[in-house]
Amino acid sequence: MAATPATATAIFPQISLLHPTPHLRRRLPRRIAVSVSPSGPTDETPADDPPVIPSILIKNTESEEVARRRSWVEHGWAPWEEVMTPEVAFARHSLNEGEEVPLQSPESLEAFRMLTPAYRKKVESDPGYIERLFATRDTPEPLETAWANGGEIPLRLVPPRDWPPPGWEVDPGELEFIREAHRASSERVDMAAAAAVKGVRNVTSVEDGMDDLALDRYKVFLKQYKEWVEANRDRLEKESYKFDQDYYPGRRKRGKDYKEDMLELPFFYPGQICHGQVISVHLHQGAFVDIGCVHDGWVPIKGNDWYWIRHHIKPGMKVYVELLAKRDPYRFRFPLEMRFVYPNIDHLIFNRFDFPPIFHRKEDTNPEQLWREGGRVPIPRKKPLKDMEKEPLVSDHPFVETLWLWHNAEQMILDHEEENPDKFKDRTYESTVETSMVHEENRVEHTEGYFKNTLLKKEVVNIDIKELDLDAARAERQLIKKLKKEAEERGEEYKVGKLRRNKEMDEYDLMQWRRSFEEREALIRDICCRKAFGLPVDEPGRYDVDETEVYGKDYYDPSKPMYRYDYWGEPRNTEKTKLEREVELHNQQVIGDAKKWCEMSYDDYVRKKDRMEAEEARERQRKASEPQEEEVYDDGMDLDLKKMLDPQAPHNRRCDNVDIR
Repeated sequence: MAATPATATAIFPQISLLHPTPHLRRRLPRRIAVSVSPSGPTDETPADDPPVIPSILIKNTESEEVARRRSWVEHGWAPWEEVMTPEVAFARHSLNEGEEVPLQSPESLEAFRMLTPAYRKKVESDPGYIERLFATRDTPEPLETAWANGGEIPLRLVPPRDWPPPGWEVDPGELEFIREAHRASSERVDMAAAAAVKGVRNVTSVEDGMDDLALDRYKVFLKQYKEWVEANRDRLEKESYKFDQDYYPGRRKRGKDYKEDMLELPFFYPGQICHGQVISVHLHQGAFVDIGCVHDGWVPIKGNDWYWIRHHIKPGMKVYVELLAKRDPYRFRFPLEMRFVYPNIDHLIFNRFDFPPIFHRKEDTNPEQLWREGGRVPIPRKKPLKDMEKEPLVSDHPFVETLWLWHNAEQMILDHEEENPDKFKDRTYESTVETSMVHEENRVEHTEGYFKNTLLKKEVVNIDIKELDLDAARAERQLIKKLKKEAEERGEEYKVGKLRRNKEMDEYDLMQWRRSFEEREALIRDICCRKAFGLPVDEPGRYDVDETEVYGKDYYDPSKPMYRYDYWGEPRNTEKTKLEREVELHNQQVIGDAKKWCEMSYDDYVRKKDRMEAEEARERQRKASEPQEEEVYDDGMDLDLKKMLDPQAPHNRRCDNVDIR
């Protein structure tokens, strides 16, 4: 479809729609059936089973088709236009017939007869069998759109607010004149009064409009737009082949599908009403509408919503759409997002897209920039344990390590040339080495080597000879030798200062220190401004984001141990956090005390328990603060000294005459 629909959209102040007045379809009631016995009535209960109490036996009054449709809606899927095999049809229709009882319903009897191949062949050969097969399916009535009853929709010709495109310069005076239309667009126009006074009529092009339509600003915009198209058409087509190898709905049209009168993206703006044609529908993406643009408009519809929408939106039908968003075509898969204005199906869409689909390319190395451009949820990150504004400044540039390797390589080559003067008398070291590119993956090699009869790990760094500046290193060494010789002639000791590479390293470290200092100063200024205006110090949603909200519960994370090939489960003590174990123990204590659990609510019991613990703590503190009395030592032995010292006591008598045999 060419630019005819889009041109009509852009220039019709008033559009007439001649459609029969439709009626809104009736929505099926969603019921939740309660059934204790799946077998149905009491007389169908098997004899071997125990008797069922009639008071709790509830017959399922929900039909099979209604229950299946309710299950589809709840589970988010629907087998549209399914054709069942005879075995599946008999199993479905005989579900409510009971066990080991004669079939009663006509549907079950017909499904049982269809199991016979001869009867099935006879039925399928009858004319009109396919029409009768799908005749029982529910077809909703056409939708009713409120504004379509009068058959008119007024449109205004307003230039886009984002004109001109980035990088395109226009005349400032003309641009100011164009933008005056935005201020005038806020005024409401009574079309009936204007038609009565000035005689408003339909026009087919901007040039045919009356002088009192005030289209001067819009004509200036069309002039600038055509100039931009002529200058950028070839560039846009080359970029489309660069980013899109194959064409699919929603992407830029090219080749035989492209036409000269097609409109580019700068022509459209959010809120614009367009007339177009549905060219294709997709189960998991939505409907695509041709509005005369190089990109087809995308109406997001997915999943089970198509079960009813498929009766209202079909390929080839004429529709009216409203632009909801215009996005970057090189980041988003579908730059133009729309909604249907006629027929209006907004009340039939439940499964909406969380975010518009985007492209993930190899050059997208910064994930934070990717989710910012795509409007995604921030990447989960942990809040740093230390405050960055209190950390010391950083002065180690990452390129210094590479400079250090180059410096060592240059000095080693110069030492090798001095050790072999005959070999390098008429030539240099780089002339004896074959130049070859060193790939980053092969730059560092980890091996092992012996040092004084000890096997140690060795790291070999491969450096391209083109990366070294050997001429400057030779000149520097010759200068050092010359200065050293002059100092010896004067009888002085020469000390070698910093070499050229060392000074370069210091410059890079100083550059890193200045960058770190500026970043800290900017961070401190940002914190001070946030505190002055009463804003949170940290950006909301930047730290401690729940990973399940971003990636879902079962997202793949290779750093987690549960995704290792040798994962056998976590130990018992780490399955639950410490907080969860404390909560469980507390709940067990509360529930275990049945008297307290029944006499008071849970919140009251917690408050009472806190008061009792506080009283016990105060009592212990009071006892500890009271002065303690001195205790009399008592060894626990009650002895009578008089009896112990009595000479007449049995234990004090002396035995003089003792006969020991």
